[in-house]
Amino acid sequence: MSIPLKERLSTGDLNKLRSAAVLEFTEDLFESDNYCSLEVLSSGQQQLFIVNRNDRTLTVLSLSPDMSLKKETLFTEKIISLKEYFEEYSLKENTPPRKIEVVFIGGRTLMIEPGLSMEEDETYRKSDITSQIEEEFENLIAALKNTVVL
Repeated sequence: MSIPLKERLSTGDLNKLRSAAVLEFTEDLFESDNYCSLEVLSSGQQQLFIVNRNDRTLTVLSLSPDMSLKKETLFTEKIISLKEYFEEYSLKENTPPRKIEVVFIGGRTLMIEPGLSMEEDETYRKSDITSQIEEEFENLIAALKNTVVL
């Protein structure tokens, strides 16, 4: 059984990130097919990456340990390249990418690496959560690709 993003963000420290997401986007964020979301936890911050298919945007909500929230909305039509990084790729097993690099007009580079969450929070090492994150990461990549022609 998969553990959806809404449920993962309802626990412990992540509850504040969930509250910020709901304030910005309402509960639709977790229920609408219009949004694809993925959280990435690191020692410096908690981030939630949200692709809005209709608005063609990528929003990054970042919550630092001192509880300061930063919201950044990037327009996907400004993406000039999207590079997926695989580790020991296997066609048979359809190995998911471990991170992506998104380059925008102006040279801004954004790395999205969900594997960092495993280093920060041991619950992300559980196989059911890991597989759910991998699926959501692939959905996020697909949503990015659907909003822009590279």
